[in-house]
Amino acid sequence: MTELLRSQLVVMKQRRSARVLLVRALGALVMVGTLTGMVVSCEGDPSPATGGGGGVNAAPSIAMGQWTPTTQDTCTKAFHDTFFVVGPDGKKYPTWHRAEETDPTTNQKCSFGHDHGADPSNSALWPALQQHFAFDANNSGNIEASELAVSGIPFGLVSQQLDGSSTPRLEDHTAYKIAFANGIARTLISGGLGATFDLRCDLFAAFNQPTSTADAFASNMFSVTYAVDCNNGNSLPLYPVKVIVSLMAVYGNPSTFTLDASGTLVEDTGIPVPANSPPGGTELGRRIPVANNVFAGAFVAANQTSSFDALMERWDTQLRLRRVDGSEIATLIPAYRVDDTARYFANGLANSIDLCYSGLDAAGALVSDPSLATTIVRQVRNNAKCTLIAPNGPSTPIAQRVTFDGAASPFKDCLRTAFFGADVLKNATGSTIWYTTPFGGSANIVTFANSIKQYVSQADTGALVLGEASAAGPGCQIDTIHVPN
Repeated sequence: MTELLRSQLVVMKQRRSARVLLVRALGALVMVGTLTGMVVSCEGDPSPATGGGGGVNAAPSIAMGQWTPTTQDTCTKAFHDTFFVVGPDGKKYPTWHRAEETDPTTNQKCSFGHDHGADPSNSALWPALQQHFAFDANNSGNIEASELAVSGIPFGLVSQQLDGSSTPRLEDHTAYKIAFANGIARTLISGGLGATFDLRCDLFAAFNQPTSTADAFASNMFSVTYAVDCNNGNSLPLYPVKVIVSLMAVYGNPSTFTLDASGTLVEDTGIPVPANSPPGGTELGRRIPVANNVFAGAFVAANQTSSFDALMERWDTQLRLRRVDGSEIATLIPAYRVDDTARYFANGLANSIDLCYSGLDAAGALVSDPSLATTIVRQVRNNAKCTLIAPNGPSTPIAQRVTFDGAASPFKDCLRTAFFGADVLKNATGSTIWYTTPFGGSANIVTFANSIKQYVSQADTGALVLGEASAAGPGCQIDTIHVPN
């Protein structure tokens, strides 16, 4: 090797090292902006087509800009829209933020009035999720530090891929929730194993579940990101499952929901969005409370105690990844529950908060007029949810009642749990990266128009059936939260 060649190689290495340090420095700067809600821009930002420049110049997805503050909220729409990530398609998507943040333009803390569940960066799956959803802005074939810094959980990614299709779906921003659990022990239901089953998995869910409006009475399409990484335990060789799957989940049939675990149907519940929503499968779908069940527990006679246990919703679905020929790659079985739902079905939308100010008369008719409160024989009694906001119950003057969307309401859609079921993988010799339609079909190892990247480990779960595991959300952590949430 000549001295000239040696000197050229030294210079090349020095320049490469300098570039790496610059990328890392820029990545750190962008990360500060992402975590604090500030948009970081550097002189010489790439063009909008690249999605670079910390994502500032990336084109917005249809999910961006959907939230508008109410009179109760003190954060501005402009500040809210600074909380975004760049999705794998190079578009900007809204993402997780706290219910209250400090606006850098005023240096004052403000409230958004809604929450998105748990902070995803605390999940053990966070590095894998960032890598999975990152956008390769410079087409280098690698995800670099600056690109990783603006990657995260893109709310609305699946809906974006349906935009312009025959089944478009624009989801409620405040209904995007995150729940996760790290190192959860899994149980074995069946599979013929005599030895003790020893397996631990990291669990993550980002899901859309609006439970304060009438939409889900009829609509059955809501997006899900479902991630599981089983990575510890003596039984790991039997179940080496890792998945990161994003799909438009179908919960039962449109214009219909289920009443209970027996599958009792409530039909003709409205017009779904979209009107041509596909039918569900064998899952129970959306279990939603109805007036008769709610009244039975809430309205009681004197000296009895009311229960709001019926104000619980659980939505069950199946996420199926299938090749073009219909053969199975994976079937995942998630469910999502909310225990303080703000609404129930009474031939239309009824607000849970109104139970505190109503009751049934001797004929079983619902009475909510305070001037007729003396005719009520059954009402909410001895339940803290109502005692705190309605000590006078149905006698409370209308002007003094907490509204359904008031921050003082105890029914805020905050108590959420994600469930992870008996997932099945049949991908022992297949690729770990698949691209599917938003509904999980036409799986291919090559990307195609409006496809979504899915990660499925090389595994065949065989006859193993695991018991359900769960991950609870953090609940309402800020008093300023209110529905819709």
